[in-house]
This record gives sequence, structure tokens and C-alpha cells, in this order.
Amino acid sequence: MVNSKRIQLTAIELSPDLVPADQGRIEELASSILKAGICFPPLVVRRLGDRLACHRFKLLSGHQQYYAAQKANLKEINALIIEENDTPEIETAILSQIQSNSTISEVTEAQNQEQTTEPLAFDSPASNSNGNLTKTLLQQLLEQNQAIFQSLKEMEAALVNINAKLDNLPLPQVSPPTPTTTLSGSSVDRNQPQLKIRLLNQGSKAEIQQWLINAGVGETSRRKYIKEIIEFRTQSPFQSLIHLKEILNLRPQTLTKLEKCPVPASLSFLH
Repeated sequence: MVNSKRIQLTAIELSPDLVPADQGRIEELASSILKAGICFPPLVVRRLGDRLACHRFKLLSGHQQYYAAQKANLKEINALIIEENDTPEIETAILSQIQSNSTISEVTEAQNQEQTTEPLAFDSPASNSNGNLTKTLLQQLLEQNQAIFQSLKEMEAALVNINAKLDNLPLPQVSPPTPTTTLSGSSVDRNQPQLKIRLLNQGSKAEIQQWLINAGVGETSRRKYIKEIIEFRTQSPFQSLIHLKEILNLRPQTLTKLEKCPVPASLSFLH
């Protein structure tokens, strides 16, 4: 799921091959961020781990805004967070949208710069009226901020739409084994996916724990997973290991361990 929220600047990791930032541009952005309270376009980051446990991020887009926020002495900055298990297609779509909005913002800024920096004639009424000039500049700043907030609202609406589509993706369906299936205790047979689903839906806490131990899952994670498995299956049965991954928000490497680990030979339904 892609989320929009404020995150700590110190939690963001930069790529070592970033091009040096334009200091003049950084000064301008820092001033803009201080006035608006946000940066636009927002930073785009990818979380470096499980969303419940990890609060470290890799910067994907917006390194100039990052440096400007540092220049402005901000502790936090608004960012779009791409989660660890989001697909590359989602990342590409978000970065493309950010790039499009960034280009429009830069053109508008350049036009405003031309209008506000054009020399005034000495006999111009505006040159003798600092009050009117200040009022005009404040009005332009207000209009720019309103455009920024509107763009952010549109982007948040697009994210809601993307997340809704992800939620509606169908889960793979796995038919449960028939009662007449003959199962042996060999390691090959015990690695059948339907046995693991049966273990999740019917196994005791001790049996599920033994399977997680055999798969090399740590003690803290085991306790958390067993509790969530028991709570979930009382409401709806597990359909597949992919379903398990979604419910527990497993890391890809943890799912791989479970896919390779057979169920314990001591399970009562194997005999």
C-alpha cells in the first residue's frame, strides 16, 4: 500500500551516487518550504522492511527537497511511502506522476519569476508604492500555495484509487484436500501446499510452532505469527500461502522459508 505521511528526515537513506545539489536551487526550495509548510512535489521513498517494524526509508525521488528541508532545519517532511512488498509497476507509476507534476511546477515557477523580477520604470506608479507591490506578491504566493495543495489532494485521491484496486485483486484459490487422500510421512509429501494450509486451519498452536521453528522463524516473530493465525482462522480459513503472506505481512524471504519447509511428521492427520 502507498501512503502519504510525514517522516523523520534522519530516517531517510540517500543513494551514494546522487548528483551534487544546486545550492542556489536549495536556498529557493528551503524558503518555499518554510512559507508553505510542505514540500512539493513530495519526496518518494521506499520502506526498507516490514511496515509495522521498520521506520527506515530509501530516497527514490526528491533529493533537492530533502536537502532544502535540512537547510530549513525541519525535523520531518511530507513523503509518499512505497512499501517493501509493492510491485515495481506501482513505483514506476508514482515516480512518473511525480515527475509530471514537478515539470509543471518548474514551468509555473519560471513564469512567475519573469513576472516578478521584470525591472519597473522609475516613473511607474508601482515603483512608488511598496504597499501595492507587497500585496501583489502575497497574492501570488497564496495562489501558488492553493495550487500546490490542490495537486496534493489530486495525488492522494489517485493513491486511494491505486490502493483500492490492489485490495480488490483476487487471492489464488486452493482446493482443500479430499478426505480420501492418502498421505505418507516422507519429506516430499509433507511439503505439499495443501498440507500447510490444513495445518494453518486445523493444527494446534504447538504444531504450528514446530513448523515455524523448522523453517527458521525467530522466537519473537513466531509468537506474533501464531497469535495472528489463530485469531484469523476463527473468522475465515486460510486459502494459500500467499494469503498467509498478506495476512501476516510476511517478508518475501520468510515466505520462501515456509514454502520450502515441510509440515512436521508428527501431525495427527498424517497418520
